[in-house]
Amino acid sequence: MNRLLGVVLLVAVTTAPLDAQGKRIPSRVIMAGVGALVAGGMAGVYAANFERDIGGCSKATCVVPVSVVLGGLMGYLIGGEMDKLYALRYSHAPPIGVRGRELTLTVLPNDVFVQDGTVLVTGVEGVEVVRAGPRLERLGFRARGLRGIGPVSANDASNRLLVGSSVGLYQFPLRGDELGTLAYPGEISAVSADGAWLALGLGPAVQLARITDSLRAAGPQAEEEARVVALRWRGDTQLWVLTEERLAAYAREGDSLRVLGALALPTLARRLSLTDSLALVSAGSGGVFVIDIRDPAAPVEVTNWSGARFAYDAAILDDVVYVAAGPEGLYILRLTDHRLVPVGLSRGVGFIAAIAAGPDAIYLLDRNGAALRRIDPLRQ
Repeated sequence: MNRLLGVVLLVAVTTAPLDAQGKRIPSRVIMAGVGALVAGGMAGVYAANFERDIGGCSKATCVVPVSVVLGGLMGYLIGGEMDKLYALRYSHAPPIGVRGRELTLTVLPNDVFVQDGTVLVTGVEGVEVVRAGPRLERLGFRARGLRGIGPVSANDASNRLLVGSSVGLYQFPLRGDELGTLAYPGEISAVSADGAWLALGLGPAVQLARITDSLRAAGPQAEEEARVVALRWRGDTQLWVLTEERLAAYAREGDSLRVLGALALPTLARRLSLTDSLALVSAGSGGVFVIDIRDPAAPVEVTNWSGARFAYDAAILDDVVYVAAGPEGLYILRLTDHRLVPVGLSRGVGFIAAIAAGPDAIYLLDRNGAALRRIDPLRQ
């Protein structure tokens, strides 16, 4: 009987049973029925084994209906608390299921990047390289033993993997087991490569470098007033720089950078994702900002969504925004009429701490489960 009650409780909390019209049956209704059934069963056992009248409500004609009523009432109260928890969990978006594939990782993961058909998962032990695609084919392990691994960048054509760390930028072959070499000393807070040009975040500054057989610093550093957390090239002449305080556009003029425009952010920024016309800034408890970047001299905030308790990361694919919400799971939003409209929340994908968009899929990093998940994008 206890096992049966446990199973029903689990179903009521986790699966949100549906009625014939596809609506969720309230847990208070289910638990009221379960409570009445369990209490009635126990009362029936009592009635079958104890026939003496010892006064009060000791006869079966009293014990059974009273037990059923009390059991149903207790179940109703417990189910009501379950309903409150359910409403709290899904207060900003209804539950939604996602389909995809999972790869168990060999690293304790921290971050995920997708570049040139390759998924790079950084962790405490190194960088795990996975081929982007439906099969999630494991390609190898790089930067083994490197401490304080941060941002990474890869180029399949040149067989180059750049790994930023707390002590410098290291260069490894993307394919092969050769040892890495130190390419640039000092703490690296952000990395972005495009063609022959590399941009490095050096705390509160940005440094350009030329990519040849080796890396060579080019021009003076562009100073910022806050720590640089993300860099993204658009072509090789326009660089977007996200600091903890603002999003700025720079033009590369020869070996130098010249600021074109900037947008101050009201909260601490964490991550950056770009499309041809939009920037997506994840800002933790400040939510996700969508910014129009078609005019780099005057970036404009389009909208902000702060339904998640903490937005760890976000990515956009086909006007659908995917938000890594840590223990809450994955929020899926649709960008419509300059607003982010919640589509659903998937809690079954784990602790989603990082996210990246590929050309035809979304890649999620489940930190607690130490897994890389590839999910099919939401279609229009």
